[in-house]
Amino acid sequence: MPSLIPLFLFLHVLAVSAWIAGALWVSGDVKRTLALGKPHLDALAARIGPAFGLDSIASIATFATGVLIMWAEGWARPRLGVTLGMIFAVARAGILGAVRRSVRVLIARIRAGEVPPPGDPAVKRIGMLSGIAHALWLLALAGMVFPY
Repeated sequence: MPSLIPLFLFLHVLAVSAWIAGALWVSGDVKRTLALGKPHLDALAARIGPAFGLDSIASIATFATGVLIMWAEGWARPRLGVTLGMIFAVARAGILGAVRRSVRVLIARIRAGEVPPPGDPAVKRIGMLSGIAHALWLLALAGMVFPY
């Protein structure tokens, strides 16, 4: 039976790509939509919900395929870079949970009739947390790719 590692690596890269794409544009979408004003706010939750759904599914697939790779490699002790990559990926998942909570609060305010300005502290927090999540992705990717 041929090694399953190439298949698991392909699925892992596919899952990682979907995870990166899932919530990549949410922060910018929130800012742009708030700048457009009231008639556009109603569709914001409908657009963001699927992004976070993809993010959740892809994060689970990323961790699952990572475990499958380690299993296929015989549970060998992972390189330092892989270990750091996993830590950064877990941290990113936590940060994106905070982004979700902030977006949920913002959407609730919009549904209550409030029109937050684009410079609202909640919007700034969403942008900041999204930036941190992107930086953690870069660090996780570096850990997975560089041979140390």
